Amino acid sequence: MLDLLDTRNMTQSALADEIGLTRQALSSKINGTRSFTKKDYVALADFFDTSVDYLMGRTLDPWPVDAPQAEGVAS
Repeated sequence: MLDLLDTRNMTQSALADEIGLTRQALSSKINGTRSFTKKDYVALADFFDTSVDYLMGRTLDPWPVDAPQAEGVAS
């Protein structure tokens, strides 16, 4: 997930605000001392426009081939 933050040039605090978590809660979840909930994963996937599988480390591709593509995006 840190790669997605870097791509957007965004801080953890800004991301926490966007998805409705405190900075401390998000930091704990990123560091593995707390677990992400289903709600967290959905909010993150929606915000970053990626798959939950990517966020969970189940795929290395943030935009799977079978994901719907926006109009005008070359494949």
